[in-house]
Amino acid sequence: MNKIILMSFILISASLKAEEFFLESEETQTQLIELYTSEGCSSCPPADRWLSSLKSHSGLFKAFIPVAFHVGYWDYIGWKDELAIKGNEARQRRHHKKGNFSAVYTPGVVNAGKEWRRWHVKQPQVSSKNVGKLTLNLNNQELTAAFDGKKGWLILNVALMGMDIETQVRAGENHGKTLKHDFVALKHLTFVSSDNSWDVKLSQDFLQSKHKNVGLVAWIEEQNNPTPIQAVGTLL
Repeated sequence: MNKIILMSFILISASLKAEEFFLESEETQTQLIELYTSEGCSSCPPADRWLSSLKSHSGLFKAFIPVAFHVGYWDYIGWKDELAIKGNEARQRRHHKKGNFSAVYTPGVVNAGKEWRRWHVKQPQVSSKNVGKLTLNLNNQELTAAFDGKKGWLILNVALMGMDIETQVRAGENHGKTLKHDFVALKHLTFVSSDNSWDVKLSQDFLQSKHKNVGLVAWIEEQNNPTPIQAVGTLL
């Protein structure tokens, strides 16, 4: 079970001003569940609802962390997905190139780097894979992280997630629908290290969101391989 210690935080006018908080995983892997989705895709709302249902799962932030990566390659149908951020489509294509996806499509789910087509009929499972401990500390805008597992050139991913988001869709395949989203990657930064430690300063802009409810997730991966190794996260 992950140890999550929120020492203190203040949410003012949708701006996260964290005095300090500390996250620590166990040695066993916390699996990152990645949903690639789009508001322009008529097949995606059931997957979005499934991801939202994980808010009440006992394994949330312990056994797994869900993240919704909205993509924009269906925008041409008639509805621009404003939740699609730069880099999401490229990440999905890297998964495909690595063999983690059989094709680039939505809704598409990868769990700990493995394509998961039966997400709608199976529950997330607890991993017994021992990968090492990831710790993360955020003190105001100063972020430090350390990983005691696999050595080498590693990438620390940090994403701000939006919760309880509603969109009135006025065009495209989902015209007339009200779509609800959780765990949406609103902003995503990456930092490279060769010694399994990171000490970076986040911009205040990164910690701000127009969405009232947010969360933070961080995960480790190798260079040129989007397969997540270890992850930590929390709602704020």
